[in-house]
Amino acid sequence: MRTQWYGDNRDVVKWGALVHLARRERRSTILQVALFRPDGDQTKLSTARGVVPLPAEVCRHFRDLDDIQRLAASSGLRIEVLKTPFTKRSNYFASVVSRIRELAGEPLVVFLDPDTGVAPQVHGLEHVTSDELSMTFDAMKPRDALVCYQHAGRQKDWRGVTRRGFAKALDVQTYDVEVFESTLAKDVVLFAAVKGN
Repeated sequence: MRTQWYGDNRDVVKWGALVHLARRERRSTILQVALFRPDGDQTKLSTARGVVPLPAEVCRHFRDLDDIQRLAASSGLRIEVLKTPFTKRSNYFASVVSRIRELAGEPLVVFLDPDTGVAPQVHGLEHVTSDELSMTFDAMKPRDALVCYQHAGRQKDWRGVTRRGFAKALDVQTYDVEVFESTLAKDVVLFAAVKGN
């Protein structure tokens, strides 16, 4: 996830689905795995007098991932954001698995929040791979829910293709994968699966 896209209609859809799912499944904690990628030099402002940094307080106000704690307080849910930089895939997901296991005593929704979604054959840091989905789901306990953000693909049937890929990675039936979508952001869906016993 890049902070430059944080706080738009897609986030309203994401968090609406997550809060709904957590309440419906009686899960008290949402662990957001942000797959965070710092924006680099996009916090600059060009003026006639040169390039200056945007004021830090402005960036924090509009792009602060930790601001989700206001939603936690008002919804009564515990929300934890893993926002260590996503650079080395294997190390990153080893730490995700470790954190899930540390939270084993809590009813949990794990939210994987890549920039784009489930990885196609050619992928980068904007995706989450099948192996990473599988590793994450395997670390979870029964009745916990795994949710993954998915942005529209170029294929006509991008929803179906990625839904089937998500199901295959978790070794569940496609019909066991719930799809959340909204007219508020027609170019995104969230895939969710509740782990069985």
